[in-house]
Amino acid sequence: MKTAISALSILLLLMAGCANPRFSPAREIRGRELIRVLNVEHNYDKAVSDSRGEMVYALLRSAQEIHIYQGARRVNSIGGLGFERTNFQRLADIGVDTDGGLLALDTAQKLLRKFSPEGRLMAELQLKGLQQPELFCVGSDGTLFVHDSASSEIVSFSRLDASELYRFGRFELELPSWLACSRNYVYAYSRERDRTYVFYQLGQHKWTWEGLWAFDDFDNPIQSQPETYESRSFRQPRAISVNGAVQTETRDFEIKMTRLIYGGSNDAAQ
Repeated sequence: MKTAISALSILLLLMAGCANPRFSPAREIRGRELIRVLNVEHNYDKAVSDSRGEMVYALLRSAQEIHIYQGARRVNSIGGLGFERTNFQRLADIGVDTDGGLLALDTAQKLLRKFSPEGRLMAELQLKGLQQPELFCVGSDGTLFVHDSASSEIVSFSRLDASELYRFGRFELELPSWLACSRNYVYAYSRERDRTYVFYQLGQHKWTWEGLWAFDDFDNPIQSQPETYESRSFRQPRAISVNGAVQTETRDFEIKMTRLIYGGSNDAAQ
């Protein structure tokens, strides 16, 4: 018997758990330490980790698969092209929600699925009103942001009832390769333009920076650091994702994970 999986259930799960920037993040990055480098057999499009750096999810669009790593070992693969509930017709993007669950976007079905860290299907959300959803991220309050490539807009969906809230970025954003959220920002990197587009979560365009940038949970800007280990890949990362204090870089046949070390708080509430 098929388990009934509603849009409300995934929203409840989502709720769980080129100028220089001038602002004062709540906590500043004081250093970094290498967690591990995974030498992998595939050239992944994107990799994301949980906030502890224990589970890593790697997107392989060419096979329509997501590979799951625990520590340094690959423990599972999910997906593949097909029409079963755990298959994909066009796997476009992956992410991690606040409780460490895996999220996967199927463009052809206009469907966002949630899996447990081990790869068990838990919930799904139909993305109504979108023509070609390609990329997504989830804000810290559970708000869902999806890039619709047909209209070249970022669409915000309510965490309460999956209703569309607003759209932005149509005239500022060009050919994004991935989308991410920090505490206050939604930002996108375009590999073709080699630019990072930064928006406030309410939609106002803030910056366009040259090169690949990311932000941590305290809105500190991050770029890839010079290599301090023997590496097979010296090219710019394909993607950078940040979850908690863990920065994950997707490189040619490598996944590099770094822990961000924070200093004192600039905010007494922290």
